[in-house]
Amino acid sequence: MSRILRIPAAALAACLLILSCASGSREARTMLTAADSLMGTDPQAALYSIMSIDSSAVLSMNNKDRALYILLRTQARYKCYLPVSGDTAISTAVEYYSRRGPASRHAVALSMRGAVNFERGDFVSALEDYKDAEKIVDEKDGGPVAAGLLHTRIAELYQLTFVNDSLTVERYRKALECFQRSDRDDLIMQARLSLARALLAVSPEESLSNTLAGAALAMTLSDSSMILVARELETAYYLITGQYSEAVRTASDALSEAYYSEARFGKSVANILLAMSTAYARTGHPDSARATASRIPREALDEATWNFLYYDISLSEDDSESALGYLATGHRIGDSTLAAGYGLHLRGVEKRYENSRISERYASMQNRYFSTYIILLGTLCIIIIICSLIYVRNIRLKREVEKCTDIIRSLNEEKDAAGRITSTVHGKESTLISEEMLKVTDELMEAFYKYGRTKAIAEQVKAILQCHFPEEGTMAKVRRIVDATYPGFLSGLETAYPALKEKDIYIIALTACGFSTGTICALRRITESSLYVEKTRIARKIGETGSLSDFVQKALQNYNAS
Repeated sequence: MSRILRIPAAALAACLLILSCASGSREARTMLTAADSLMGTDPQAALYSIMSIDSSAVLSMNNKDRALYILLRTQARYKCYLPVSGDTAISTAVEYYSRRGPASRHAVALSMRGAVNFERGDFVSALEDYKDAEKIVDEKDGGPVAAGLLHTRIAELYQLTFVNDSLTVERYRKALECFQRSDRDDLIMQARLSLARALLAVSPEESLSNTLAGAALAMTLSDSSMILVARELETAYYLITGQYSEAVRTASDALSEAYYSEARFGKSVANILLAMSTAYARTGHPDSARATASRIPREALDEATWNFLYYDISLSEDDSESALGYLATGHRIGDSTLAAGYGLHLRGVEKRYENSRISERYASMQNRYFSTYIILLGTLCIIIIICSLIYVRNIRLKREVEKCTDIIRSLNEEKDAAGRITSTVHGKESTLISEEMLKVTDELMEAFYKYGRTKAIAEQVKAILQCHFPEEGTMAKVRRIVDATYPGFLSGLETAYPALKEKDIYIIALTACGFSTGTICALRRITESSLYVEKTRIARKIGETGSLSDFVQKALQNYNAS
């Protein structure tokens, strides 16, 4: 009795489990939809929605929902300025969207994988991912925002390696053009400030104009972080152009406004303090320079920058020995950094990628032209065949006999030529086989000559085939043909695949001879469906996932190559 009661209880528990899983899946899908809609306007809320999904619901997701979950999680973390170097699962989303689409998701997934590789220090892989995403955006017209973001990320790659300044500027200019078409003031502001930073060492005046334009947008948008970045770039401009008093004044103003948020904008504040300390040193105030430098966290600047700063301070203190030591160390570190940047060959990677895209387009164009040519040629052949059939049906018997006589004469000439070639290339065995095949041809032509316009032609052809290709002896004859043409080919297959039987080798030999499906069926006295079953069985025996014809063709190619 207790066992009987356990059965409905177990069934009820299973039903409740299924319903709870279905309910959890629906809730997770709702959260993903909400996060997707919030990603462009409020990535923090999108991240909260994604992180609210229960881990058990994630495990029960199908491939589509799981790919979207991974993509949105990485995208939200990236937009919230959280580290994404550990989000290697983004490759799963890339693979899914490359197979299933849509292309827009695939492009975003590639961009996010590029960001992950960027943070992991794999700049070459990051550039390759960005270029793949750029290709999709260009082909599918993903919009100016997507194109601008990709230009920005590629520019950041070049800028981080301290080489290819012109390429960095070019990419930032393209990004600015894309964002200006989108009317996104926040993106235009960021693009102008990024371009200004890249132009500092190339064109300081143009850098200042972009800095001021970006600062105006930052004031309009009340973006305090970008206001501080603009002040940082303005201070750097005055330092580069030798206006040290203006650099100190601008830095002091910026720090007085940002003293309450130095922890939040640490990098910008560190750069402002660096410019201020350098300006103090170059105007003969080493004490102020050292005091300002002491406010900079050690980890905020790289070692080369620290050495160049202390070089300026030591010069201001007339300590030439220490200054030369700092200068030498700074140059050594800077040279190694540049060498590492050049060693990445990012421009070479981009050039190779662009060349491969050009090659793909050229190959695609050639394929289209070739397809058009084949279609036209096929149409022309069909027209010629139809005209020939009409002509053959309406000519007189005498003309037909004359034509058949010409055909027989030409076949005799081909017979003699084939006999000579066969005796030279294949030897005595091939000659005998060729003569036998030509004999079949002669008999077929003679039958056509005598019975071509009568119903008896079918019986005559059947009798000829039965005479020369009997069901019992044809296998050995075909084996001799293949062995004469490709010596050792069939025996090699028998050695490599001992599971193959004699009739399996027969099918492979017929395929190697190039016989059509209909011819093979006639020689085997089987239907096409039975032949297909046998071919499938043989392919399974040799472990081939494709068709048997493809396997035989590849095997012959390998045989000829060896």
